[in-house]
Amino acid sequence: MELGQSLLQEAHDIVQRNMQSLSTSKEQLKNQIKDLEKEQSQPGYWDDPNSSRNKHVGSTLSSSIRLLARIDKWEELLADCDVAMSLIHELPQDEDESTRRQFLVEAIVSAKEVIADAKKFEIERLISGPYDDRPAKVVINAGAGGTEACDWVDMLMRMYTRHAEKKGYRIQVVDKTPGDVVGYKSVEFFVDGSKAFGWFKGEKGAHRLVRFSPFNANSKRQTTFAGVDVTPILQEEELADVTIPDSELEITTMRSGGAGGQNVNKVESGVRVKHLPTGINIKCTQERSQHLNKGIALKMLKSQLLAIAQEQKCAEIKQIRGDVVEAAWGAQIRNYVLQPYKMIKDQRTNWESTDTQRFLDGDLEDCIEELLRFRAKTEEEEARDATAAS
Repeated sequence: MELGQSLLQEAHDIVQRNMQSLSTSKEQLKNQIKDLEKEQSQPGYWDDPNSSRNKHVGSTLSSSIRLLARIDKWEELLADCDVAMSLIHELPQDEDESTRRQFLVEAIVSAKEVIADAKKFEIERLISGPYDDRPAKVVINAGAGGTEACDWVDMLMRMYTRHAEKKGYRIQVVDKTPGDVVGYKSVEFFVDGSKAFGWFKGEKGAHRLVRFSPFNANSKRQTTFAGVDVTPILQEEELADVTIPDSELEITTMRSGGAGGQNVNKVESGVRVKHLPTGINIKCTQERSQHLNKGIALKMLKSQLLAIAQEQKCAEIKQIRGDVVEAAWGAQIRNYVLQPYKMIKDQRTNWESTDTQRFLDGDLEDCIEELLRFRAKTEEEEARDATAAS
């Protein structure tokens, strides 16, 4: 009985907290949906379905309908809980205990469902940056450590692939550079799904592995690094205002290698674009045409510069500081110690776990959620300090 009351109170509290965090009430949300649906029904609205206004209306309407349905579900489940608990109190003392237990189980199940989804909603609310809802490009590069570092890239790729599958994301590997012995010198892949960039962007940085290396003849403990870079994949219209002078670019070509026929292996169709002010390198070997690869590389560079400008709170691209991920000692965001003891620790939040195998099998959710909360709290404190100082 006490458990039911406790869970019911927790469910009410978290729903109330979520409702207070919204910028609109339920009634305002209903009116917004009506207004957007009315706009869509106007003559000529669908004449240009790809216009920025149409896209905004369609996106806002879809998210508003989903939010309203979610709120309705919370209220329905809370009402079920309240009814079940009321019936328990109203039952006569001589009532069969199984009836009382049945109502209690119903209340607990409904309360837990509300709490689980409301907590999920709280995390989703933290992923609200300007590019957080876009697909992501993830690049993993081997750092210090030689063959061990190449194997570490392979381990990280496996970890992210399994995590993406658990989250329902889609992964497309677009480039791999094999290591001399095992693993990869670098891997590049796209992640597509709900708020993919917002979820993965915290993985950007150096990842440090400590273990008894299977590639060390003396089986000594070895430290190795890999650098992970995460960039949003933006649309052409979002990049229209981004201009990069030719003087700031260094463009080189290379053979693409891999599958694709003799042309790919003999002609230098691959392109590498370096942004000289920041040192950012973008490589593209996706297409058989050098011209197409150059266009894709420039688009990815612009996307990365926009994301960094937002991250560094820069008004213009030219204000961006160097942002190359250094995969070496002192720059790590997370340590993965497998021997002589087991510990994974995020250096930014101090989140840690001794279940290293579970983490490397893709169970990153708790760690990423802790980082999202940490960053949200930090931003709130910075905003509060800025207000106090003004």
